[in-house]
Amino acid sequence: MNQFICVRLIQANGMDLSLFQFDYDLTFSVFFMNADKTLYGRYGSRSSVEEATKDISLLGLRNSMESALNLHKGYPANRSLLSGKTGPKVKYAVPELYPALKGKFTSFINYTGNVVASCIHCHQVRDEERRQFRNQSKAIPDPVLFPWPMPNVIGISMDPDGKSRILTVEKGSTAHDAGLRQGDEIETLNGQSIISTADIQWVLHQSKPLDSIQTTVLRNGERKHLEIALKESWRNDSDISWRVTTWDLRRMVTGGLLLESLPSTEKSKRGLPENQTALRVKHVGQYGDHAVAKRAGFQKEDIIIEFDGRHDIRNETDLIAHAMKTRMPGKIVPVKIYRKGKKLDLQLKMQ
Repeated sequence: MNQFICVRLIQANGMDLSLFQFDYDLTFSVFFMNADKTLYGRYGSRSSVEEATKDISLLGLRNSMESALNLHKGYPANRSLLSGKTGPKVKYAVPELYPALKGKFTSFINYTGNVVASCIHCHQVRDEERRQFRNQSKAIPDPVLFPWPMPNVIGISMDPDGKSRILTVEKGSTAHDAGLRQGDEIETLNGQSIISTADIQWVLHQSKPLDSIQTTVLRNGERKHLEIALKESWRNDSDISWRVTTWDLRRMVTGGLLLESLPSTEKSKRGLPENQTALRVKHVGQYGDHAVAKRAGFQKEDIIIEFDGRHDIRNETDLIAHAMKTRMPGKIVPVKIYRKGKKLDLQLKMQ
């Protein structure tokens, strides 16, 4: 740690969005960078509400820090390995320039007044990015709807204690077909040096449908060159239900409902086929725009069995994605539910 100059940012006010591009749903994110703003890598990943630290560890952070120091020692000769870590140009230089935030926030927190109300949270950046499309009745692009995909979308899980070591590979997955195997250490993706799971997410976040990701792994001391061929809709396997920014998506398309998939055993008890949509209402919003579903007659423990004519929706993420891409604000969507042994027809107004 004493080899780093540590700087802590505690708010998004005034944050340089051309430089600090990361998963804005995180509560902890690390940037390793040179004084000239060259990025060596990122650290910080999350995929669960209940297990907030399952994807990170102190040992994993230490290993990434050591790798960043090694990259620093080789700089600038290794500049080509780092060029892809800097993000594309942004529309708004800082968060407070987003239309919905402009005038409400400044570049600084008001420590002499209402501190909480003057602080921009990181997740508000993603919220506003999505609203830019929604307010114009445009479908939200997949990279914005499914940001920072975890490696499991291509079939691998990473060792939280390792730098970039693969813990498991799902048979038949994109990663498995590419030749990745358990225990492999991912060294580079598309020519970028990889020092953490967050670095893998960065490459995935920048990737497009049908892209081929050139991959170098270290396996039993031997370096292997592989190619990960992404499928057309690979991002759709992402789970966004854990994200803070999904609360605003729920407002837009479920009127404030929090949904969970019904287990197979409970589907069977109700006589529902295994592939039938079955999403249980876990929570019903009570106030403002988050109470639209409540006013439409939805109740906790209702089971949604059909949404907008579809009965093949797998989970809450699928439902949100369908509505955000195809049902714009003002549209009335029919919903069939199962409540206490009876089937009922309700409607939801998109926002």
